[in-house]
Amino acid sequence: MPLEVLRYVVLIAEHGSSLAAAHIVNLTASSLSRKIALLEHELGVTLFERHSRGMRLTLTGNLVADAARQMLQRMERLAADIDEVESVGQGSVRIHVSQSLVERFLMPCLIRTARTYPHMKTYLHIAAGRQAERALVHDLADFALVVTAPNHPDIEIVAERPNRIVAVVSPGHPLAGTTTITAADLLAMPFAAMPASYTSRVAFDTIVPSEHRDGQPQMTANSIPALKAYARSGIGIAVMPEVAIWDEDRDGDLLPIEILGLDGTSTRMCLCRRKSRSLGPSAERFLATLVEEFQASPTGRPMEAAG
Repeated sequence: MPLEVLRYVVLIAEHGSSLAAAHIVNLTASSLSRKIALLEHELGVTLFERHSRGMRLTLTGNLVADAARQMLQRMERLAADIDEVESVGQGSVRIHVSQSLVERFLMPCLIRTARTYPHMKTYLHIAAGRQAERALVHDLADFALVVTAPNHPDIEIVAERPNRIVAVVSPGHPLAGTTTITAADLLAMPFAAMPASYTSRVAFDTIVPSEHRDGQPQMTANSIPALKAYARSGIGIAVMPEVAIWDEDRDGDLLPIEILGLDGTSTRMCLCRRKSRSLGPSAERFLATLVEEFQASPTGRPMEAAG
């Protein structure tokens, strides 16, 4: 199957008609339709249902379109890797990352690498839940930096370290200076947290006593900066990963409080890649930089890498 015909299949699937797809690739609709019909004849299947309002993939067509997308993405990636090998210091890196790890963990490494390799392109995507795992499996990311350990046989954890979920308050909050708090006591006060599907919230909800399960945050936000601002205002407590406030904790701007019972459900920061895929030179260099970051604590003391 020529790659150009696979591209036509994907375009028709995305736009719902051969006319729209033909306009994008500068062909006539009849010419494009003939190419699709020839492909269907060669495969011995019907890829599209034709109707008055356009074209829709059949079940078999969905399988072919998914495979076509993956093949096209891999060929694009191959071309980029070849260009990179031929031009040292160029290339691209695709990263999926949990929001809480962007500011403190990822960006310092990215900035250092960008200064050394100014022509390297970085594609950064904030990933929630299992999005990063799916991106690795489907070759949409070179590696992922997440707080949810992946559970897939084709994904390996390159490095990992603990990442406590803590209660965060401002220096002027009545609990400033407190070292521990129970989930029940926290729920009796105004607090903010991530949405229920996020890892830090799931971990926190597991230790909430059954009689307090109806307690809801005063603010729910899928934004670490929003949670920090909430805690900084003194209105209440924010529940979030400790890594997100390393710098603020060091400067005394925000203070972490241990939530009793969360030791057994502590999340982990994981640097992951797909086992069966070779990375380009730029991605390998950036991955090595991140591994070094994992091996240092906020105070500079060595940490242990996985594997």
